[in-house]
Amino acid sequence: MDDGFSRSLDDWTAYFALMGGAAATLLGLLFVAVSLRLNIFHQRAVADVRDFAALTMGTFLAAMAVAGAALAPHEQRTYLVLALLVIGVAGMLAMALIARVSFALSRAATGPDAPNPLGRWKVKPYALLAAGPYAAVIVAALLLWREHPYGLGWLAISEGWLLGAGTLTAWILLAHAGLEGGTPPSDPP
Repeated sequence: MDDGFSRSLDDWTAYFALMGGAAATLLGLLFVAVSLRLNIFHQRAVADVRDFAALTMGTFLAAMAVAGAALAPHEQRTYLVLALLVIGVAGMLAMALIARVSFALSRAATGPDAPNPLGRWKVKPYALLAAGPYAAVIVAALLLWREHPYGLGWLAISEGWLLGAGTLTAWILLAHAGLEGGTPPSDPP
């Protein structure tokens, strides 16, 4: 057993418990918010809302998984490293899929003949922001595997980044979900 690693991980217990609890709470609130507007997932005009819902749910689940992996008892650091690599790689693959669908939706909505062809570029910052924390989880796993002293600190940063990215995508989701048919509600006559 790696006693130094176990003691270092014990120092982070409160932080990861707080982050895991925050992720679980935000995921619960997401379910409540989405359940209030289930009809929006059947509208083609706002198909990106479904992708943002999946992205947000996955990000909060990943934040819970990272916190759970950090809080679980570990005989060796290898188990934590493997769990983090699985979470990071799965998150990157999911982000690639969601980004691919979002790019296709963006191209279809803006097209080369559309009045605003720059609209398709709006997807890229969101895709990069959402993929970033998964890359950070992979970096943290590699740092922990190499027994680098900043490995747990980097893991804490990536956990906070997951929560921040999830919160931003939830905000975007709820902003889009409030629109009827993709257009802002009009004032009553």
